[in-house]
Amino acid sequence: MKGVREAFNQFIFEHDAQDKAQVDVGNELKKMLSLRFKSNAPRRPPRVIVLGPPGSGRETQSELIAQQFGLVHISARQLLKAEIQKNPQTGKIISACFDEGKDIPDEIINPLIEKRLKQSDCRVNGWVMEGFPYSKAQVNLLKAVRVKPSIVFIFEATEDESARRLGNRRVDPTTGAIYNLEVNPPSDEATSSRLIEMVQDSDEVVRKAYNNMKEKLIMLEEAYRPVVQNVQSERTIEEMNEHLADAITNPL
Repeated sequence: MKGVREAFNQFIFEHDAQDKAQVDVGNELKKMLSLRFKSNAPRRPPRVIVLGPPGSGRETQSELIAQQFGLVHISARQLLKAEIQKNPQTGKIISACFDEGKDIPDEIINPLIEKRLKQSDCRVNGWVMEGFPYSKAQVNLLKAVRVKPSIVFIFEATEDESARRLGNRRVDPTTGAIYNLEVNPPSDEATSSRLIEMVQDSDEVVRKAYNNMKEKLIMLEEAYRPVVQNVQSERTIEEMNEHLADAITNPL
């Protein structure tokens, strides 16, 4: 018996059933078996994809998740902004797509994402990627490079909610900082006075992008069905973050 205890010590749990009703013992054992126990075995770093319509909070939540879990934050929009600076000719196409609410061509965005995912920090630390994929070609790219997400969050928001949120977004042309007049307005009058609205945040462009995105999310939900979790974004930042963190820590 001693040898058995030594070999399987971490899996042995003693339970005192003396003077207890059978149903009570059953309930206590059920509760014990439902507990999750930590393992010392190595665990593969999370690979999280965050999708959703414009204004649903993808970027904010992705930044929080990256900080909490020590993941690399891959933002398709930020990669594209960097490409605008490095390649002016391609940058004109990207900027036009931003301003008109159109899709970025696969031949532009796909190589940027593939290159970023292949970097060592993504392989070692895991990643949270938002704003990609949104087309079949982009889904196929991830399959081709053998990138399989551990969980895919699809944020849900109404068209009016997306338009309202982005309608409150402003940029500081001096620093490039992004503000939301409703959630995080500038703390000083000087900054507030120089804020401008971006073309892609206009009501017309946001609603066009929303409806364009809505059609794609149906395809994406089907492509990643085993690991998809739909998340209502009409809640506080803290509530959403708590929900996402729990889903990553305790996957289904």
